Amino acid sequence: MLSIKTTLFFTLFGLVTAYAQDFNPKYANEFLNMGVGADALGMGSAVVADAKGLTAGVWNPAGLLQQKQTTEIGLMHASYFGGLASFDHIGVSRRVSAQTVVAVNVLRLGVDNIYNTTQLIDNQGNIDYSQLQTFNSADYAIIGSLAKPTRVAHLTMGVSAKVLYRHIGNFASAYGFGFDAGLQYSPSRFWSAGLNFRDATSTFSAWTYNLSPEMQATFLQTNNSLPQNGIEQMLPRLVLGIAGKLPLKSEKYQLGGQLNTELTTDGPRNTLLSGKVFSLDPRVGLYLTYDNKLTLRTGLSQFQYFTDFEAKESLAFQPHIGAGVLLQNWTIDYAFTRLGLGGEGYFTHLFSLKWAFSAKS
Repeated sequence: MLSIKTTLFFTLFGLVTAYAQDFNPKYANEFLNMGVGADALGMGSAVVADAKGLTAGVWNPAGLLQQKQTTEIGLMHASYFGGLASFDHIGVSRRVSAQTVVAVNVLRLGVDNIYNTTQLIDNQGNIDYSQLQTFNSADYAIIGSLAKPTRVAHLTMGVSAKVLYRHIGNFASAYGFGFDAGLQYSPSRFWSAGLNFRDATSTFSAWTYNLSPEMQATFLQTNNSLPQNGIEQMLPRLVLGIAGKLPLKSEKYQLGGQLNTELTTDGPRNTLLSGKVFSLDPRVGLYLTYDNKLTLRTGLSQFQYFTDFEAKESLAFQPHIGAGVLLQNWTIDYAFTRLGLGGEGYFTHLFSLKWAFSAKS
């Protein structure tokens, strides 16, 4: 009987093969859209208007310029699908001058120790456990970012370059690249606006398959077509956001929120608003901060329509909650969420750690 990891592998392998061969842009390189930082994910990923510091290199590179300390170093770990898949992030950002901040963020989404059962049964129908091997499937991204001010007051700009490497054991691998560009406008401490043009030139991944003769024979015997080399392409998407803060009687408290809308260009999706070419996917987040040291967060995203067994259509959404604490130069954030909708989805605990510091003069 196939393990859950093995079943997940063949599902992912089939999806990658279909996308690469048909040049289908939808959901290609989707791991890039998962996001980093438990602070942002606890807000339902509604952060493009006020993303700041290291993780802004992923959400909106223009926000790097809001970094207060000279250097930031961050880590994040999350387990998805009940621990079957791990998503990890490490990054560093540095202010190299008064008007320039650079950052490097590294992402990995992986499923490890997957059983390869294609050679488990020999030509006589006997099970041969000596042929049972394990392999890993992982997606990697290195994102380099730079932010600078513009000639317009309170307006900053940023760009990111992405280099991708993906592999499924030694059966298939892909290399890719892409670019993001962003703007942030902060005329007041009470509100700001942001724009992130993701995959601005489209993001490509070129897949190469390396199947052994035995594995090719297994594919043909099970009525599966052999995969062919091909290209995945992510079409551009635009994320717009506006953030605001409410003045409270006590200066120790801050209450704020943000509304984001993601505009995709790859055809109809199951989103709140969908057309033949464009789809709109809104998300909203709220936070309450005490004394700039303790923050509580919540958010809503993934607004989708679904049809139940009685053919009744309803609107569902994904809630998120999180918290963060600042201890001198260390920030510890936590988020509780899940990737999919419905009662059967696996909940995920996400933790991220950030160290911000400046060189002593």
